[in-house]
This record gives sequence, C-alpha cells and structure tokens, in this order.
Amino acid sequence: MNIECPHCHVEFKLDYLNHTLKNGHLECLVCGKIFLSPLAEHQIKERRNFPGKYILPAILIIGVLVVAVFVFSNLQSKTSMSPQPQITSRPQAVDPLKHSPQPSNTQVVEPPAPSPPPGVLPGTNPIAQAGESPPPGPPDKLQIVQKIAAQFHQTHTYTMEGDFVCLDMAIDVWNQLVTNGIKANIMGGNVQENVSAWNYKQLVKESNHAWVVARLSATDKVAIETTAGIVIKPGMKNSAAYFKGIEFDNPAQIKKFDSLRKKIRGVCSEAQEMMEDWNSNVVGKQRVSREIIEKKARLEQRMLDCENAWNDLDEFKSRAIFY
Repeated sequence: MNIECPHCHVEFKLDYLNHTLKNGHLECLVCGKIFLSPLAEHQIKERRNFPGKYILPAILIIGVLVVAVFVFSNLQSKTSMSPQPQITSRPQAVDPLKHSPQPSNTQVVEPPAPSPPPGVLPGTNPIAQAGESPPPGPPDKLQIVQKIAAQFHQTHTYTMEGDFVCLDMAIDVWNQLVTNGIKANIMGGNVQENVSAWNYKQLVKESNHAWVVARLSATDKVAIETTAGIVIKPGMKNSAAYFKGIEFDNPAQIKKFDSLRKKIRGVCSEAQEMMEDWNSNVVGKQRVSREIIEKKARLEQRMLDCENAWNDLDEFKSRAIFY
C-alpha cells in the first residue's frame, strides 16, 4: 500500500515511513511533517459509523426502567404483607366522676354531627317518623308475671274436694316463673290472720295456704294468688298478709315442711288426746295396775314423738317472716 504525504505530495510505501506516532499519525521522511495515517483515518470513520454509539444511552434507559420496576414491586410487597393493627387490650371505661378531664390549653374541635337523611327532622327518631316501631327492649318482668298468672287461672281450676290444691298450684306457677328467668319463692302461711302476732309454732299450726312471691328486682317483689290468678303488689289493700309466712326456695323444701307438719298434726294430736284421757281417768286415782303402766308408757312415747317432730321442723324456723 502506497501513501501520499498530504504536504509534499510525495508518494512512498508505508514501510519507508517512520514508525507510527500516537493516535495513528505518521512522519514524512521528505518534509518531516506529521500527518494522519490513512488506515487510522479509515478506522476512525468506521468507529463513527458503528452503531455502538447508541449502546450507552440504551443501557442508561434500561437501567432506569429496571430500577423503577424494582422500587414499584418492593412497595407492592410491603403494602400486601404489612401486618394489621392488633388491639392488645380492651379500652377501659372511664368514670367521669372519678376521672375528670384536666384543664388544657389545647382546644378540642368536635367533629360535626352527621346531617339527618332527607325528610327527617334533626333530633328525631327516623324509625318513628317512618312509622316503624323502635327495637324492643328487655322484657318487663311484671308483664311476664301477670301473663303467667292470668293464663294459669284460665287453664286450671282450684277445688278443695280434689287433689289439685293450692300447694300444687303454687308449685306449678313457681316453675313457670323460674323457667322464664324470674326468681321466685313459694310461701306457706295464712293470709286471713295477723301473722305478726304469732310465734313460729303457732304459724306452723295455723298455716293453711300456699302462694308465690316473684322478685322483679333486688328490692321489688309481687305476690301471686295462684288460685285466683291475681297479682298482688305491696301497698294494695290486704296485701301485707301475702308477704308474711314461711319462705321456701323450691318445691322440695315446702313438700318436706308439709310432710312434717302433717306428722305433727297426727302425732301431737294423738299425744294430746292421750294426755286428756290420762288426766281424766288416772290422775288422782289411788290405784296402780299393769294397764295404767302401759298407758303411761304409750303416752310418754307419743309425747316424745311429738317433740321430735317439732325439732325436725326447726329446720325451717329461720325462714319465717313476721314483719
């Protein structure tokens, strides 16, 4: 390959030129000037035409897109995997009388009250305006008691000649009250006499009736005359007698009491009759026979049975109400 010096236009071979200088420049042997080698110039043109000049911008654009996709994916994963807030303890109710707010310079701005729906006046119940009844509250215990007493009276008949007497009726009504969640007691006594003037033994002897007392609250109670289906409130005429007598928590207690009371009537009545016979036919007589000795032994045994029966009834003595 021959090369022509651009300065002196001398043509010579590449081998006759001095060694290549920096950046492909050659030194002419004739004029001594330096010029660019045709080979180097050709390489420079090829480099300029080579598409590599677009590589760097393309790499920068791709890098920016990769970073953007990575940041967006990271934000998405953090949002989906972030734990929900958990309540570690229930908020405690604050008594306004015990925890009065402390004065503060910070002004508390109350959120505005929500405006009522169209057609509803402020401060009124939209349900009531719409003609619908408000949600029902807890059932009224007095109404339940009155309903049970009335329905029971309509479906049952009280008779002294049959087996279904006042005690059975009181137990039945007591069971219905308790089933409906109302605390109640069965009462035994005498609603026609002044129990306040009696002692416990007299109250047992004179008891001839049973009824129910229902407790509406810790302080309020009413009596139910089960033979007539009547609810008796304190303060009503002749109501005091229905809150005196002997109080029983359940049917088993009053049944046991009634059984012991019947035993007393039989045993003690027999002992009384034997005592009267002894006083009439033995006391003052100056004779002692085998028959008299046996009669005395039977009298003493009957009197002991009567005493033991009363002792058994002392179990219910603390349940007597005389006020």
